[in-house]
Amino acid sequence: MEESLTDRLDDLEWWLRMLRRPVVDLLVPGLPADGTARHGPLPPVVVEWFGWHDGVTRAPGQDHGDIEVIPGYAPLALAEAVGLRPAYEEDPVLLLGDGWLPLLASEAGDLFAVLWSGAYEPRVVAVRSGEPTRMAFVDLPAMVAFFVECFKRGAFTADLRFTVDHARYDQLYAELDGPH
Repeated sequence: MEESLTDRLDDLEWWLRMLRRPVVDLLVPGLPADGTARHGPLPPVVVEWFGWHDGVTRAPGQDHGDIEVIPGYAPLALAEAVGLRPAYEEDPVLLLGDGWLPLLASEAGDLFAVLWSGAYEPRVVAVRSGEPTRMAFVDLPAMVAFFVECFKRGAFTADLRFTVDHARYDQLYAELDGPH
């Protein structure tokens, strides 16, 4: 039986707990399914994402490293994600579908976002400053499963801060070939 997105997100949270990451105590409880309706119709998998956690508690002067769930990236609250969309409205890739929504953001404004069209499962795109937006993962569960695998296989590590072994990350990405 294939794991649900929630199961995979729980695996990700388990790694964050095992690594004693501060973000664990800052994760905001998830939204009920009907709590997403005011932001328009969202694909079920996106509703499931925000049902897991609705971003993180933020405070003035907070260290971004304390709210990261993967190196460099913090989860966004649904209202925060909706509010970020206008800043990216000129991105031609994001205009390809019926809708899109950022899920994870870096301090520099880089994003992992879902892009959906019709009944098709939303894909995950990587939006990087100064680079063309590209398809990064075939779907949201594949992205989360890949991040969990990065923890398992040492591409993501943590001491005081998260770090990425870029060579190992790229090798794992190529090896799995399924995420993209």
